[in-house]
Amino acid sequence: MFSRNAKDEIAAVREQRPCCAATFVGVLVRLGSRDRGSSTVALPTAHAATARAFVAAAHARNVVAHASHSHGGTGSRWVVHVGPSPGATTAPAQPQVAPRRTCCRRAFLRAAFLICGSVSDPGHGYHLEFLCRDDDTARALSDAIARLGGDVGLTRRRGRALAYVKDAQTVALLLGNMGATRALLRLEEQRALRQTKNSIRRTVNSEAANAARAAVSAARQRDAARRVLASANGRALSSAVREAARLRIAHPSRTLAELARAARPPITKAAMANRMRLLERLAKR
Repeated sequence: MFSRNAKDEIAAVREQRPCCAATFVGVLVRLGSRDRGSSTVALPTAHAATARAFVAAAHARNVVAHASHSHGGTGSRWVVHVGPSPGATTAPAQPQVAPRRTCCRRAFLRAAFLICGSVSDPGHGYHLEFLCRDDDTARALSDAIARLGGDVGLTRRRGRALAYVKDAQTVALLLGNMGATRALLRLEEQRALRQTKNSIRRTVNSEAANAARAAVSAARQRDAARRVLASANGRALSSAVREAARLRIAHPSRTLAELARAARPPITKAAMANRMRLLERLAKR
């Protein structure tokens, strides 16, 4: 549903410049199917908005185009038919490489996404891909994405070339450049929510680990204090160290800072830590 909504939003974008409209229609010519011996190109699609977008772009370039609609066993189906311009004998030119202009590059990506692209729901992960009919198209898409500053990968799926991006930053970059504003806002919302959850989880895990380490240290210090006070070494302890030992035995769950404040007179946390280390060394003897 997220991918379909993104396509509907992208299809509503109208090419404002003639060069962009020509690029948009050229992608259809490149990726559509051509009848043998005919100059007409057909593109099947399940999205009415996609059909309208290509017909509007073709008409903006004075190219003959219309869409036919039918119902089949798999649901509603549209086929966009694009023929040569009036007085011409060939269909519009198809782009062989990624366009150099940024505006045309965006139109190139928009058209390709409507034909062979998809994007995952950001609540499940970050993934946007173009399943291309040939390697040249995949390489052109990869070049277009790279020129916009995104990280893109190329692979194969069921014998077909696949250009894909898997990081949130590049997916957001492409959605923004293709004009899918609502989809971009949804992705950023999910991204912020996920980052907040991860931050909370890291904080909780860190605090739990610190508490566990403090509990182990306190138990070790209490055991050392008991052994030292019960031994002959206990009689030779200074009053300050003896006080630290008794405080640890009396308050096994308190932190070093709390024990330092309970001392008379109060001392620093570092001083209390030094006294505890002394008790542990004496206990080992």
